Amino acid sequence: MKTFPTSAVWCFGILFISVSLITTGSSEVQVVGPADPVVALAGDDVILPCSLKPNVSAEDMVVQWTRLNRKAEKVHLYLDSRDSNEDQSPSYRGRTSMFHEELKNGIVSLKLNRVTLSDTGSYRCFFPKLTSLVTETTVQLFVGAVSQPVISIDGTKGWGVVLKCESGGWFPEPQMEWLDSSGTFLPADGPPEKYRDSEDLYALRRHVTVNQTDTNRFTCRVHQTEINHLKETEIHVPDEVFPKSQVGLIVGLLIAAAVVVLAASVGVYMWRKHIEEKKRRELLEEQVKDFKLKRDVKRDAKFVKRNIDHLIQNVTMVTPIAFYLIRSEMYSKIHAARTRQGQMEMLYEALTFGGDHVKSDFYRILLDLEPDLVNDPGAIFVDVHKDQLIQRVTKVKPILHELFYEELYCNTRINQMTSQEQMRQLYMDLEVAEDSRSVKLDFYRILLDLESNLVRDLDELLNLPGQLDKLKIETVSSAGSNWTEDSDFYEVNKNLTVQLDKVTIERDELKEELRKAKSVIQVLSSHPDGQQTPFQKHLSAQLWKARETIQSLSTSPGGQQETQTPSQRKAREIQSLSTSPGGQQETQTPSQKSERIEGMEMKSLPGSGSLPEKRPLLGPGPQNDDLDEMERGGRVTIDNNSML
Repeated sequence: MKTFPTSAVWCFGILFISVSLITTGSSEVQVVGPADPVVALAGDDVILPCSLKPNVSAEDMVVQWTRLNRKAEKVHLYLDSRDSNEDQSPSYRGRTSMFHEELKNGIVSLKLNRVTLSDTGSYRCFFPKLTSLVTETTVQLFVGAVSQPVISIDGTKGWGVVLKCESGGWFPEPQMEWLDSSGTFLPADGPPEKYRDSEDLYALRRHVTVNQTDTNRFTCRVHQTEINHLKETEIHVPDEVFPKSQVGLIVGLLIAAAVVVLAASVGVYMWRKHIEEKKRRELLEEQVKDFKLKRDVKRDAKFVKRNIDHLIQNVTMVTPIAFYLIRSEMYSKIHAARTRQGQMEMLYEALTFGGDHVKSDFYRILLDLEPDLVNDPGAIFVDVHKDQLIQRVTKVKPILHELFYEELYCNTRINQMTSQEQMRQLYMDLEVAEDSRSVKLDFYRILLDLESNLVRDLDELLNLPGQLDKLKIETVSSAGSNWTEDSDFYEVNKNLTVQLDKVTIERDELKEELRKAKSVIQVLSSHPDGQQTPFQKHLSAQLWKARETIQSLSTSPGGQQETQTPSQRKAREIQSLSTSPGGQQETQTPSQKSERIEGMEMKSLPGSGSLPEKRPLLGPGPQNDDLDEMERGGRVTIDNNSML
């Protein structure tokens, strides 16, 4: 049997494979594109189709997209398995891409983003290294522009209404038509008005006159056949827009005129009312401003009067203040005064004649030059008398209105509180205020205006400790070396403090008795001797007995009357406490001394348990000035010889 050589078999196999590859890779592979143009609107993204048929992988091929015009533009290049756009036309830079995941299926379509009217044209999809007979295809791109038409009423004509339709931004040039509600074309009032805008786009305008129908609905249609786009807008014309009969027109005009006249009248009335309201508001504001100014002047003057001693002792810049306030002979006298206190006393005398306005100016100058002297009395008064003010202030709401209008006065929760709770809340806000001392000063000035009696009473209470301190000093001075400073003085101080509380409790009762005595003295002094009524004679007899009692108390044990100062009498009482009944000096513990001293103080202080029964002062002993001094908490020396 004859066989073929092995080399011959191999040759036939290689030849068959080569023929198959050439047939498959060259003769049958074709580049395919779309049969119809690709239509897009300006601003859209568009895909230019291109693929291999049959679906052979194009991953290792070279694909070149170009635009066919007078000068070929390089749109996109795929080379060496990647996009290679170094020589790409600037107008397409950043706007082209291919679908790399579809290359294995032979799809080499190009995506063009944000197309413009200038992108319209023919694009070639080309495989330069493909050995097939069909290595390229051409894609037509057509870019158009459309917009929505706008309808408006352009007036009336005869018995009809003129409608106007406008639409711009079209490309290519469109057509415009009018239709009624049934789709029937309406005859326009003329050919459409056409023009091109700055972007070279077409704009149209067309009018039509329509009569009243059952529906009164009309449509403006704009269409472009080349890009196959159509836009429509419908309008409904109300019946009231269509012209009426002449009578109706006249009635309408009359009604319109009446409405205009009425509107004008209302407008004039409202304008006048606004002007009057504005004037009234301005007048009210001026009155409020004037009231606040007068109120502040009054409060400033009260502050200056109330704190006269404090200011006389502490104001340092007297001459500059006097220069601002007083420009007369009084200023020369003040300037020539030797001491600052003397200057202040003369300045206060001038302020008294000047009235409240001058005192207010003095207060404002002090607030500018020496603010601490003004702030301290108010802040100290508010702090010292905190508990008494919380309990006794009655006009809380006006105070809240002036000091903390938004924070407290307008707070609805405040209305549910008692006056004491409101005052506690007021004190909490005083402490956290931005300028606490200044706000406390305002609070004090308001109290001087609204609660003057309360401020006066609290000032009198504040003066009682000073009188007791003076009594302590006299007691220590008169006692000499009878006790030690560290023990017995502390006990005396403690006992005097206790007595201060008792004096405070009985102060109001004593003041009432003093007032009664003052009225009796006024009655007695109004009648000369020899013309007294029996009741007045009875009172005189009682006063004579009181005189004898005082004389007996001021007489020495030997029967001789001796003159003693209060400090000497206090020293003798203390000496008697430290001496035994037999006349010998006895040794006592500090506690024993304290008990005996406390007993002595109880006898010597007003309001103690051992005080004689309170009776009205029935004679012309202490006079009116003395009683005023006693009401203020001062001491009054009674001359025994003046009792009759």
